[in-house]
Amino acid sequence: MKWPLIFLAYLSLFALSFLDNGRAPSYNSILSDLAIGPAKGSYIFTVASFISLLVNISAKYWLPKIGPIKATQIALLLLTSSGASMYLTGHYSSYPLLIFSSCLLGLGLAICTICMNILVTKGSNEKLRSKLFSGLHAIYGLSSFAAPFVIALILNLGGDWKLYFLIIALLPLFVMIYSFRVNKLNLKAPSTDTFETGVPLRFRILFGLIFGCYVGSELVLSSRIPYYLENYLSYSTITSGNYLSLFFLSLTAGRVLFSFISFKLSTQKLLFISYALTFICFFLGRFVSPVFLSLCGLTMSFAFPMAMDYLVQTFGTKSDYMITSVMTWIGVILAIVHMGFGLINEYYGSQYAIFLSPFLSLVSALSLVIFLKIKKSHL
Repeated sequence: MKWPLIFLAYLSLFALSFLDNGRAPSYNSILSDLAIGPAKGSYIFTVASFISLLVNISAKYWLPKIGPIKATQIALLLLTSSGASMYLTGHYSSYPLLIFSSCLLGLGLAICTICMNILVTKGSNEKLRSKLFSGLHAIYGLSSFAAPFVIALILNLGGDWKLYFLIIALLPLFVMIYSFRVNKLNLKAPSTDTFETGVPLRFRILFGLIFGCYVGSELVLSSRIPYYLENYLSYSTITSGNYLSLFFLSLTAGRVLFSFISFKLSTQKLLFISYALTFICFFLGRFVSPVFLSLCGLTMSFAFPMAMDYLVQTFGTKSDYMITSVMTWIGVILAIVHMGFGLINEYYGSQYAIFLSPFLSLVSALSLVIFLKIKKSHL
């Protein structure tokens, strides 16, 4: 075990998450202060996503040259710069600065996301790896839950969204200072061979669908529960926000649970249990009580960490390449999901668009079934 690598991954995601999750709660204030509409304001998300996609596609060129520790340090510097730039965006009410800040954030997010998963892989052993992945992604759920409350606290103390980003920009700076201690481990950069050979295209596609469709399924709920509740069920903004908080609280609780408790089931069986429970929970939430939509966070919580552990088990030395590959697929599928939800919502309403979540879970599950059948036939 190389605990400094684990701590660096955890701390990096903690710093990253508060910047990433600060955009949505601040969105309306940003539009108001910059006097722009939702169409122009949406680029705060789309530009960052596009930049992240480019980083993921090009990872096989830059990661072997600089290694995950130095790349993480670069990402942390970019994240600090992004937070400071967001402060200047509000101070000068500058739309070009908003786009520039989003570019910096997209770069930092993508590099950090790739590297933190690799750091956990390199720093853990087979026995603890799945628990450590669960703990890693619990950090994201925790910060997603906490970010709106931190913004509310700053507002209550007389601050604003600009001050939030300026304060949060210090987090990646502190983590970067810690990272220089980790340099002493002399972790080697992944070799070019691990990025260029040996993984069949069909496996890359299947794992891309497993990960991309799962994340898309989670995103539909995490980003659209309030919209669905307000527009279809006529819930108040405060009430719908509480349901979203419960979703993130459930997501975090599940990942924390799996980071401490060992279950005597294979990773594949745990994934299928997650899919099945999520289906049941979703339809109960859609037709019985929306509280079950929030509880989908619990049933979904362990899917991504288990899938990441299974990827490392399956591909071994090729896992560095596969991590960058699935991150690219996630970026592409999320772009499609955002567009698809908008089109379905426009023509049929949010009560039907919300069904994108179980549909994507089904595609993810079927992709895993197909991979297992191919793997079995080659034994």
